[in-house]
Amino acid sequence: MAAEVGERRGRRLERAAAALFVAALTALMLVSIADKPFPFRGADEQGHFSYVAHLSRSDRLWPDLGAMPLYDPAGAPTGRANFINHPPLFYWTALPLHDALAARHADFGWLRVYPAALATAAFAAIAAFGLRMRIGAAGFAVLFAGAAFLDFAALAGAFSNDQMAMLGGALACLGAARRVSSSTDRAGLALLLAGVALCSVKLTALMLAGGFAVLCLLLAPGRKPDLKGLAALAAAGVILAVPYLILWRSYGSPAPSTAGQTQMLRDYIAEFGWEKVPRVGLAAYLADAPSLFAVQLGRSFAHLALLMAMCATAIVAFLPGEREARPAATTLVRAATLATVATLAVHLAFAYQRYAEHGWLGDLYPRYYFPLLAAYGLSWSLAARRFAGRLAPAGRASGGVTRPRFSPRTHPEARGRGRGRG
Repeated sequence: MAAEVGERRGRRLERAAAALFVAALTALMLVSIADKPFPFRGADEQGHFSYVAHLSRSDRLWPDLGAMPLYDPAGAPTGRANFINHPPLFYWTALPLHDALAARHADFGWLRVYPAALATAAFAAIAAFGLRMRIGAAGFAVLFAGAAFLDFAALAGAFSNDQMAMLGGALACLGAARRVSSSTDRAGLALLLAGVALCSVKLTALMLAGGFAVLCLLLAPGRKPDLKGLAALAAAGVILAVPYLILWRSYGSPAPSTAGQTQMLRDYIAEFGWEKVPRVGLAAYLADAPSLFAVQLGRSFAHLALLMAMCATAIVAFLPGEREARPAATTLVRAATLATVATLAVHLAFAYQRYAEHGWLGDLYPRYYFPLLAAYGLSWSLAARRFAGRLAPAGRASGGVTRPRFSPRTHPEARGRGRGRG
């Protein structure tokens, strides 16, 4: 009886923590974006806004990416070329709101309402995932801390296609959690497919969520691969690949290097003085890649160390004991880890190519991996729970809490490269 009461109390506390998680991220998002002028440079808002503005003024639903201009906040062309090279999927959905604002001569900054709504839905989906995976109140605290460190909420209110990818990734994680537990869960498969579809607005998000979905269905614990789920995912993948095949046919790449892209790179390189940075080979670039990721979050060694520690928590899901104790959770984390590694390999190859050609150091953004934040948060929760479990016996054995003693050390700062386009 006492155990049942404790269980119910724990579930109520967990649900309260989930609600607080959503409310806190939403508040942080609104506060972060409230003082930023529209368009906010760090989130490429001008490029994304200009894409929608161009669609509104054009009779072509599929624009020529090489001929799109940038627009000022009032909606007038600036004479400069747009640098956004995504297919128009997200921008089609934002077009009605843009046109409604234009008809009323309203401030186009209100376009932020749309991605903010998508981001809030993503927060809720992540919370639902956490509840399903029973991460507990402490798990939600760890998840919020990690999201805050990564500037997840701070970027969520800006007008871009990132928020649709965030929502898609969160839904994919929630659907995968259900489908991994039961291969007959049709709702779980539907959520998984819908999430991958939403992620198709960005190539990196599609690779990340698509790879995660495939691996979840292949690695489902205790049974053969989910062939029905894989077949449905393959059919969806064929459809979702079409926009990128169109880009490939039109420009020779699914991520075209347009005139606007090239000019943007040159402008930023000149502004940050990157043309003065000595060029290095591939091995040195890869060795410095963690710093290039971490410098987007802060320039101190602590930012780099914490980012690396957060990535290292995924190791827990590969430990035999953990896999036996929590098969569904470890399957999701392993799938997310492998999908991230595969996407990261492509990302690094693309980034190094642009570095070698232009001297550009701004491609390594943590936000490209935000779609799988829910799965990453699960790995942080598993690691924190395992660490706490190790501390508890030690504390009991010594009659109290063991306090580690740290010797002071001075760490050199990570080599910052400038924030580039945040």
